[in-house]
Amino acid sequence: MNAITVENRRERKKLETRQRIIKIAMYFFRKQGFDSTTMEQIADEVDISKATLYNYFPVKESIISEYWVHNVKELKLRILELIQLLPDTRSRVHKTFTKAASELFKSKEDIYKIYLSFWLRNLNNPSLAERMQSGFEDIFTMIVKLGHQSGDLRKDIAVEFLVKHLEVTFLTACINWLTDPKMFPLEKTLTQSVSLFIDGAGIAARKGRTRAGGKDSAQGSLL
Repeated sequence: MNAITVENRRERKKLETRQRIIKIAMYFFRKQGFDSTTMEQIADEVDISKATLYNYFPVKESIISEYWVHNVKELKLRILELIQLLPDTRSRVHKTFTKAASELFKSKEDIYKIYLSFWLRNLNNPSLAERMQSGFEDIFTMIVKLGHQSGDLRKDIAVEFLVKHLEVTFLTACINWLTDPKMFPLEKTLTQSVSLFIDGAGIAARKGRTRAGGKDSAQGSLL
């Protein structure tokens, strides 16, 4: 058996262990709750040591984070196809926000509330940078580049900055809704977040849009 075969087998076993950890952890999180589930319980069920488990996932939230990214990957291709058919940046952002929120949070509200809180707390934590990828980077990058091509978005602002701003805007809107759905109903919160990204919050900009278009675009037909 050559070294490449041994290495491939080792990597395959690591991947299988990783997937088993996520599957078992998510089962426990749903069955008995996140707080009641311990890393030791997960390790025992997977039949690995706690030290090995921590090598894969340093905290319980990082297990949910990887589960989230997996689900976003399944959704991403459908959204990428959809947004290329839409006419402008506003409709692309709105479609992405509403479709992602409705599909990702079905029956997973409590689990993903934990993930979103973890994501926001560690947004600028360099030690967790790789683990804190939301999975939306490719979608938001396409939206921004299409917006630059059509003239919907300013070209003097870096693509990376706009992508991160969209990411934070979406996930903040979702955590507000999950935390207090009465104060932040989902559709209204997402639509307002889209408007804030596209139009800004300034009074002067709002007046300018009203004079130019005869009505305030923030009161459009997205609802």
